[in-house]
Amino acid sequence: MTLHRVLDTIWPLLQEPRVKAALGKGALMISVRDASRRLLIVVALAICNDVRAECESIPGESVETLESQLAQTERQLEQTPESERHKSEYRALQERALRQLEALQCKAESQAPAETVKRGFNVATAFASVPILFITDRKQVDSPADSFFGGDRKVNGVTYGRAIVRMPAENYTPGKPLPPGITVDTEKNSKQGITVRRPTELGETDFQASLSEFRKALQPGDKLRVLLFIHGYNVTYADSMKAAARLTWGLRPLTVAPIAVSWPSQGMTLRYWQDEQTVEPSIERLRPILGGIFANPNVDEVILVAHSMGTRIATRVLSQLELQKASLPKLTRVAFAAADLHDAEIQELWGRIGSLPASGWNFYTSRNDFALRASQIVHARPPVGDSRQRVFTLPPAETIDASTVAPALKGYGHSYVIDNPLLQLDLRRWILEGAPAKNRGLQPGQRPPAVFWVIPELAFEK
Repeated sequence: MTLHRVLDTIWPLLQEPRVKAALGKGALMISVRDASRRLLIVVALAICNDVRAECESIPGESVETLESQLAQTERQLEQTPESERHKSEYRALQERALRQLEALQCKAESQAPAETVKRGFNVATAFASVPILFITDRKQVDSPADSFFGGDRKVNGVTYGRAIVRMPAENYTPGKPLPPGITVDTEKNSKQGITVRRPTELGETDFQASLSEFRKALQPGDKLRVLLFIHGYNVTYADSMKAAARLTWGLRPLTVAPIAVSWPSQGMTLRYWQDEQTVEPSIERLRPILGGIFANPNVDEVILVAHSMGTRIATRVLSQLELQKASLPKLTRVAFAAADLHDAEIQELWGRIGSLPASGWNFYTSRNDFALRASQIVHARPPVGDSRQRVFTLPPAETIDASTVAPALKGYGHSYVIDNPLLQLDLRRWILEGAPAKNRGLQPGQRPPAVFWVIPELAFEK
């Protein structure tokens, strides 16, 4: 029997839930009684590896058991007196909680639904290539080969560049027009996921020229809208490029020129404290650069989307620019998704920054966010984006709670604005129409006294 016929025969077997789960975590062998079936699956695994998995191993315990273990550690943290929280024993307890949180997430993600894009043997998969302009104060690295920039900060200044992200083209309809620069190709028998090609470093002049070229590619009358994306905690350079590309792709048919800001996050769950220390110097390093984007004569609008710990950069940069009386008429909208800053931080600065974007603010929150649960483990209080205990509101900004459409089964329940089509559709409508939440198909939240909005699971039609 030829390899082609072998794979054609066993492909239905590979769709069985237990087989797909094992494939998703890179299993090398699946135990079945029929030795011939076992052999066939091993052959297929060499060809049809699923690249979604990031966890090294999947805990054997159930989600319920892992949740109970984490809850017990969290109670110990809560019961530790303030006077004892500076001791090494408390830090060790926090680190244990973070490890338990990571194990719980790995288990939850192992049960996530399969991706919507079909790929593998004898399947022609559509892939989108999305160009991303980027600004980073990360230091360049040579190893591993696909990292390009690491978790250390470069000595001076920033690096400007352009990267191409290639990814499965979810929700793609052949024949529909694509935004400038984005292309789609098909590949048969592909096992690829999202990949980031080697970036092209640009000088500042060439970086600005790239925006001019983007404008020339627009249809007459179209605005040049810059999507300025600032990532958060536990994100590598490659992760930040992928996130910006996924958000750009998800906003179609809205045309945006994506610019990703990548600061030196360590990209590791247990490095939360290091990320907090690293993000602070990036604020001053990036402030004049971001101010220049807001004032760029080639740009009509800037939509700022800050995610997780990246909201700290956005908040402080905007505050400093306002103190300098910088003119920001092109900053039209600011969206804080899964914001990892605390109520008092933004309330203190709100009088200064709240009126800066011409068309206002959106806060996106969720009660299913594992990464923000890490923030509470470290700080002993919920951050703005965590709605487990309360829903944060700050009028006249609108708060949209995404809990119903942002399960904890994918991306730590943290990346919903990047990978959830309902969130992207709401963001797109807000950008294009400027409509308030009540006019975008959202429903009032039911957790008084907070006034907020929720996204019903079947809120929109694509």
